[in-house]
Order: sequence, then structure tokens, then C-alpha cells
Amino acid sequence: MNWLLLTILAIMARSTYSLGTKIISRNLMVSPITQSFLLTLTSGILALGCAPLLGGISPAGIQQQTLVIILIIGASVFGNIIYFKGQKFLDTGTTQVAFSTILIWGAILSVVFLGSDFSLRQCAGIALLLGALILVGYSKKKLALGPGVIFIVVSAILFAVFQVASAEVSRSLTTGTYLLLSFFGTATTIALFYFRQLSADFKSLLVQLHKTLATTLFASGTSLLYIIFSFLAYKAAPDRGVVVVLLTSQAVLSVFFGIIFLRESDNWQRKITAGLLAFLAGILIKS
Repeated sequence: MNWLLLTILAIMARSTYSLGTKIISRNLMVSPITQSFLLTLTSGILALGCAPLLGGISPAGIQQQTLVIILIIGASVFGNIIYFKGQKFLDTGTTQVAFSTILIWGAILSVVFLGSDFSLRQCAGIALLLGALILVGYSKKKLALGPGVIFIVVSAILFAVFQVASAEVSRSLTTGTYLLLSFFGTATTIALFYFRQLSADFKSLLVQLHKTLATTLFASGTSLLYIIFSFLAYKAAPDRGVVVVLLTSQAVLSVFFGIIFLRESDNWQRKITAGLLAFLAGILIKS
């Protein structure tokens, strides 16, 4: 399948996943750590059924990429934890503006570690996409460099590391192997570091889980699709760094989905403008 189509499917899946997590966060009264563990573990269980169809599970390449795999798992775990921590201090708009720096970190890391060579036209597209991401989260409040902003920027760096490291191993591991290592590795690490928190939430989780089972499966399924499509796009793309950069545009599509499905219609004109800018940016970056 064409790498650009795979990237578009990954963006759509990630944006749909954002809807699922928003619904879960409203309805499932447990800590963000437990929510993250639940979604990651469920995605891993679903991945067991997909792995045989996606190259199977093979040890080939794992030994050579051990450090990168550890980096992927660590960046995923601590990126989520730090993001949730920073989100407590900030409103949604400020969070989005701070997190939009993932585009810059992703582009820099792609040049350094993936050997990407962005043309002047692609750099213009990256700048335009950054503008779209900032416009989506813009508010009249001043963006002060407080603890919340620092946490979100650090999480953006970690998620950029996750994307670039995933792109790095895409030509060494089968997709099925990567899925299981990523999901189960992340879930296991969360369980080891936050066992007490998970234990404290366990009874409450069991009581509520039947109410949110469908949403949990939906969110986990779309998370799985995002990882599948993005990893296949990395494999197929002539320049994996372009995929890394394009994937950040999911933030704009997530806002559109919020307007349509969650009726988050405040400042919709600005959000539509950001969407058009992101579309134009995608054309420039793809070239």
C-alpha cells in the first residue's frame, strides 16, 4: 500500500483514538495512569489477533535493536505520564500550543537519526503546519513558562523520540513483533512503576468497566490501527522523517472530530482555518 495513504489512515486512526480517550476520561473515574494502562493492555490483547497477519512474531532484529526498543517503551510510558501531569496545570488551548513543539523535535530528530533531508518547500510546509497547530490551541492568555508548559514540552520531546525510534526499527522488525513489544512493554513498565496506583484503582475499575467496555475497546482498537498504519508507513516511505512530521497533523483533525462528534464548537472558524493551513502544509511536506 502507498506510504502516503498509510500515513493518512494513521492520522485518521489517531484522531479517532483521541475521541475515545476523551469519552473514557469523562466516564471512567480512575487515575490517568490506570486509564493509560487499561488502554495499552487492551490494545496489546487485540494485537495478538493481528500479529500473525502482519509478518508474525519473530525474534529477528530484536537483539540488534534492543536499546532502541527500550527507548520506545520508555518514551511511551514517561511521555504519557509527564503529559498527564502537565495537563493538570493548563487549559486545553495552552496544552495544545505547548505540545505543538513535537513538530520541531520530530523534524530535528528525523534529520539527525533518520538521515532526512527536507527541501526548502518542505521546510515551508513544516512552518505552516506549526502555525496551524498553534492556531488550533491559541487563546488570549499569555503562554508563561511555568511547570505545566515545561512538562508538556518535555512530553512532546519524548513522543517525538517515540515516533523517530519507531521509524528507526521499522525496517528491522516485523509489524506484528513491534505491536507486541510496544503495547505489552509499555503496559508492563506502567505496572512495575505504578503498581500501588493500579492496585488502589482496581476495585473502582471493575465496578465501572462494564459501563465503558465498548468505549475502551473502541479507543484501544483505534490506537492499534494507528500503530499499524504508522509503522507500515515508516516501512514503505522513501523518507521516514516525512511520515514523522505529517503524523503531527492529527492534532488538527482531532479538533475537527471534536467539533463534529463532541460538539466542541467554540472558536470553530479559527479551527477550520487551522485545518485548511494543515492541508496546505501537508501538500508542501509531501512533495
